Amino acid sequence: MDKKIVNPISDVFKYLAISVLFMFIGFILGQMFLPESVAYLANFLIIFLLLFLVIMAIFSKKNAIPTRFSMNFVYIFTFIDGIAMYPILQMYIGDLGSIIVINILIGVIVMFAALSFISLKKEAGHYLGLGKILFPGLLALLVLLIFNIFFNFKIFNIFVSILGISIFAGYILYDISLLKYDIEQGNIVDKDDLSIHVLNLYLDFVNLLLDLLRLVREFVK
Repeated sequence: MDKKIVNPISDVFKYLAISVLFMFIGFILGQMFLPESVAYLANFLIIFLLLFLVIMAIFSKKNAIPTRFSMNFVYIFTFIDGIAMYPILQMYIGDLGSIIVINILIGVIVMFAALSFISLKKEAGHYLGLGKILFPGLLALLVLLIFNIFFNFKIFNIFVSILGISIFAGYILYDISLLKYDIEQGNIVDKDDLSIHVLNLYLDFVNLLLDLLRLVREFVK
């Protein structure tokens, strides 16, 4: 049986950092073992990965997946996601250069930290009202990404990327607020109760990263 959680907020960020680490381990293994030919499919794969991640976000936001499960599931998911992201990140490194990609990653980390800090400073549940705007926006983003498979041109790509950035930035505020609310309501008892919160924040982080990379690429290519 898992021991009682003493500092849930600190633990969520700890497990989130471990999840992102698993993603990068998956990326490195993908780089080592996936054939180079896979990297050439990146332009095609990115839309489908974004679609998958948005669908996962929809499921997690609407509790279509269990709200309590082992943290190991999160680690396995992020590891596999890292492998899937190899050709896409490799494409961005090739198009933008490693320095720009690293700067974008740092920018996303700073943005994530700033939005988390803002939400943590507010009372529990303060940003939960955003869900009424964000979830329809997430559904609209899903539809636009499906259209994007057939209509792939610059202005449309920029619009979809900006919409994605706005939605997932908003969801960082929402998900931290939800975490504080669940803590206040006594819904966080052990590690497994944190898993859905870690998964939600991971999806916010990765979607924000991919949308920002996509946006910058559209402006420089």
